[in-house]
Amino acid sequence: MIIFTLLISKVITCIVAQKLISIPFQAVERRELKAAAYGNRHLGAPLANVDLAYLIQIEIGTPPQPFYLLLDTGSSSTWVPIVGCNRDCGYPYHTLQPSRSSTFNSSYLPFSIHYGEGFSSGYYAQDSVTVNGVTIPEVNFAVSNYNDGELTMDGADGILGIGPDILSIYDNPENKVIPTLVTTMYEKGVIGQKVFSVYFQPVLSEKKRINGEIVFGGVEARHITGEVHYVPVSNRTEYMDYWAVDLQTMVDTGK
Repeated sequence: MIIFTLLISKVITCIVAQKLISIPFQAVERRELKAAAYGNRHLGAPLANVDLAYLIQIEIGTPPQPFYLLLDTGSSSTWVPIVGCNRDCGYPYHTLQPSRSSTFNSSYLPFSIHYGEGFSSGYYAQDSVTVNGVTIPEVNFAVSNYNDGELTMDGADGILGIGPDILSIYDNPENKVIPTLVTTMYEKGVIGQKVFSVYFQPVLSEKKRINGEIVFGGVEARHITGEVHYVPVSNRTEYMDYWAVDLQTMVDTGK
């Protein structure tokens, strides 16, 4: 419950004029991080630092129903538990009640995602998603009626997948590409670029949790100095479905 108090008390800023949506995330300790596993590939993980994962708040439905989701750059499917899924979903704090949303539509397309340890299953649906006061209509996500439980033991109700869209073909039997929240925001003109950026607050001590902010649609200028440099995503076969770059050298300047 302390996690939720910290999240709710955060001051949230939204910069719509620049078509950016900024929302803070809260670091939480995890018992064990689980990378998404597709076939024999075990790549990608939540935005994590050793034993930390990161929670953000979104709302789903009309009227909005709140959820706290773990950010995951190693998968592209977003899912939340359905009402009534208690023991089978690890007793989440929040569950989706489709009958209470006037904008909910089920596709009945089966959903199943396997992580390094554990999985979640259910079906795909569409509904309005509200991020920091901005509502995006017809967002694709999955409604889970079963997961291994441990996925929601860290204060999270579900997972927000922001990996490349193509990863979703592994999560449904028809191998359909399901657009992520980022893609949908861009296609509907909510954000100016199909980009997200991550800002981590400075660490003042070794034991301090690293909180920060994720920005959908570009880069928040107040968090950077100097120029922004871009590097191409890796085209190596084993990495091309992920946000991966070919790193040759890393230098620690001590600063």
